[in-house]
Amino acid sequence: MKQAIAWTLLLILIAVKLFASTTDEAIIEKMMTMYQLDTNSYEIELLSQPIRSADLTADQIEIRPLSQKDPLGLFTIIVKAMNGEEVLEQGQVRMKIKKYAEVAVAIDRISRYDEFNQTNIALRRMDITNLYEKPIGSFDELDGTRAARNVSKGNVLTTGAVEVVPVIERGREIKIVFDNGVCNITAVGIAMENGMAGEYVKVKNQASGKIIVARVVDQTAVAIDP
Repeated sequence: MKQAIAWTLLLILIAVKLFASTTDEAIIEKMMTMYQLDTNSYEIELLSQPIRSADLTADQIEIRPLSQKDPLGLFTIIVKAMNGEEVLEQGQVRMKIKKYAEVAVAIDRISRYDEFNQTNIALRRMDITNLYEKPIGSFDELDGTRAARNVSKGNVLTTGAVEVVPVIERGREIKIVFDNGVCNITAVGIAMENGMAGEYVKVKNQASGKIIVARVVDQTAVAIDP
């Protein structure tokens, strides 16, 4: 008798699980369709799901989000199980939505000002759900750049960790050039700040100690406009 009861309870549990699984899949499919989420990039895990109607399809599910935020991370919706115009039941469903992408990952510790290459960076599929900055998705995005801060091994590389390598760096000895077409004067100076070609930076004249503003020409020189 006890064995028969145990088997009955087991069958009921299996049936409930199968029904729930079908309904869960319908809710997830509806979410994916409603928000146009790519199944290769997004995964949805239902954390609490009270709907118990059996054998539901996505067409029988209506969804209303409880917030206007993007469907990412913890997300809550109101689900209605429908039979035509009839509402069979409804309930609040909590879920966790993860986003994945192929992004640049540090395969070794990278120090500030280190340049990126394939010995310290690799492209891997990673969970980027909780990133606050945009991840780097290709080696092309790293051309002419270096680390703007220390990056730990295994971390996803984001835009905030990358900076363009300046043509002239602060503290570098450079040539100061003045040329108005009549006279040409040069002096040795020290760059007081980083700069790209065409930008204006502060430069200290080593002989006079005077700080001037000059235009970056290349890695070796700045020019004073006539």
